[in-house]
Amino acid sequence: MKRPSLVFASVASELHVGRAREISRRAFATLNSLEAEVSGSPEPIEEPGELEEALSVDADLKVVFVASGGTSRLLSEALAGLHVFLWAHPEDNSLPSALSAREKMRSSGSWRGELVFSSPDEVPEKLSAELRAVNALRELEEAEIIAFCSASRAREIEEALGSILGDGRPRVRRMGTEVLLRAVQEARRPTTVGEATSMLSGLAFEEHGRELEEGLVKGLRIASFVEEMASGGRRTVVTFDCFGLLEDLGLTPCVAVGYLLDHGITAVCEADPSCLILMPLCHALSGQPPWMANLARFSLEDRTLVLAHCTACPSLAPSWPYRGHLMRHFESGRPLALDVWLRRGPVVLASLQVGRKKLVLARGTVRDSGLGEEGLCRTQALVELEGDVEAFLAETGNHHVLTYSDIYDELARAGRRLGLEVAAF
Repeated sequence: MKRPSLVFASVASELHVGRAREISRRAFATLNSLEAEVSGSPEPIEEPGELEEALSVDADLKVVFVASGGTSRLLSEALAGLHVFLWAHPEDNSLPSALSAREKMRSSGSWRGELVFSSPDEVPEKLSAELRAVNALRELEEAEIIAFCSASRAREIEEALGSILGDGRPRVRRMGTEVLLRAVQEARRPTTVGEATSMLSGLAFEEHGRELEEGLVKGLRIASFVEEMASGGRRTVVTFDCFGLLEDLGLTPCVAVGYLLDHGITAVCEADPSCLILMPLCHALSGQPPWMANLARFSLEDRTLVLAHCTACPSLAPSWPYRGHLMRHFESGRPLALDVWLRRGPVVLASLQVGRKKLVLARGTVRDSGLGEEGLCRTQALVELEGDVEAFLAETGNHHVLTYSDIYDELARAGRRLGLEVAAF
């Protein structure tokens, strides 16, 4: 994957320029330790025109290091309207000048940057978060989406991805469900129910029967086929038109989705365009499989939501050897759904509304799972929100992506880079 580009410039007043050179060199060296293509110079700039020229190059991130005080006028003249990171450090009146420059630009309505603060020997956390967001978006751009769906559904996916990602959208390769039918008939593994059960360790049948056992074998044959397809160097995102698959094959892709997520492949239910953006972003940012779910219930009094879907990655469960159940699919009663008992702990929720170009984010905590509610999809979680539940419900959509890593800031930054309205709770 091509590394993000970062341009660096440093500013200092004439009075401090001698002392500022060493501090600027340290800051420049710090950024060169990042996984980025760093350009620019540590030599302090003293004139607005020179700073404007230094920042005129195209780059994913632009960083201006405030090496000394006495630079607020220079900064406010050169940075008006520019999206830059203004990096202040703890000495030489750096922060006072940065704050003064920001105040001047805010007064004139020209402030578009972000003020960050750290030692010149430490990368500011907000800058690191922005870099992670850029990397995740680039990884999504370079991915390939394999969509097992109709041609019309594939066109809908491409249009939705284009409306949000523009030229940075990944390639979509459509395949019909007949390909999966051949995979079920011809795949070499698994060959037995015992082998299939070992491939999804920790999940036991809630009820036994030939139809369910065959559904497990077929689902894992689909997963093995897709896993082999995704074995090249390119990141692969897989999605299924779940109800189309039910009609054509008589089984759901729930087993395949759970298995693929457990093996590092981003798998998305229902050929949903919003989650085809969010799921790989969350996977790339967290390094862990996310969970896609419906918002099924809520309680304003308890500040809780119930999320539910008929599959999840088994490794999201806390215990061994028991991780949950294999059971009939909720809506259809056909094979096969996963009731994964998700571990308790802090989570981030994200919901993307493609038509509104809106990203809704919230922090919360999984308080319980394995709820066993008959009237809901099989994997269920009770989530307590940190923020205003009523305000969250007023803005959010149906499908949510849950991750156990705190990637709240990175997701917000990715959303803003895509031109989305970000509603953070």
